[in-house]
Formats: sequence, C-alpha cells, structure tokens
Amino acid sequence: MDFTYERRINYYETDRMGVVHHSNYIRFLEEARCSMLDAMGIPYSYLEEQGIMIPVLGVNCSFKQHVTFDDIIVITPFIKDSNGVRLTVGYNVINKSTNSTVLTGETKHCFTDMNLRPIRLHKSFPDISDKFMN
Repeated sequence: MDFTYERRINYYETDRMGVVHHSNYIRFLEEARCSMLDAMGIPYSYLEEQGIMIPVLGVNCSFKQHVTFDDIIVITPFIKDSNGVRLTVGYNVINKSTNSTVLTGETKHCFTDMNLRPIRLHKSFPDISDKFMN
C-alpha cells in the first residue's frame, strides 16, 4: 500500500536556530503511522477497542537535512516487517518544496493486550494480522 502523510511545520516546533527540533520528528512519525493505520482500515481506536496496544520498543532516525517554519514535509510510512508479535515501520521524510530527503528512520513495536502483555496477533486476531502482513 502506498501511503503518504503531509504536514506543515508550525513555528512552535522550531528551536532557537529556526529549525525543527529533533524531538518533534518522533511526533511526526507517530502522526503518519496512525494515519497509515486509518488508511489500512485498522484505526488505532479500533485496535484499542479490540484490546490491542502497539507500544514503541525503539526508534532509529537518520537526519539528512533540516526543515523550518512553514515548510511542508511528506512522510511515507511503510511496514518493513511484521510477524504477528513484532512490527517494524519504516519512514521516509522529504521536504515537499525541494524533494530532498529530510529523514529516514524506523520504529519498532510489539503487539500487547491492554495490560501490556505480549500477544500473538496472528493467533488472536488473524484478520488484523493479515492487514499488517499484506
């Protein structure tokens, strides 16, 4: 599935140097990931209703260029790996006006119940698991 998420940079997301503070990219990636889940037909609210949580286990980002206030970034999230227990989402972030890469990265997750106990999604929720596998 090809999915992109566009976002305009707000002034408050920049630092004293006028560039987006690195910590904000984690939020941007989460926004894109949640929007991708919506597009996949499994919004996070639905997953929670089913008793499924997807906590973040790790984040890896490589910053290539900076963006500033009012720039528009285009985030392309994609499923790199999913085995029903763990999930890795990759991200490419570009500056829309220059088409240059701003960031590449990934987030690693696991599937848990509401008590944060690991679950095997493919056994408990095969229909949802299939959406991550495809």
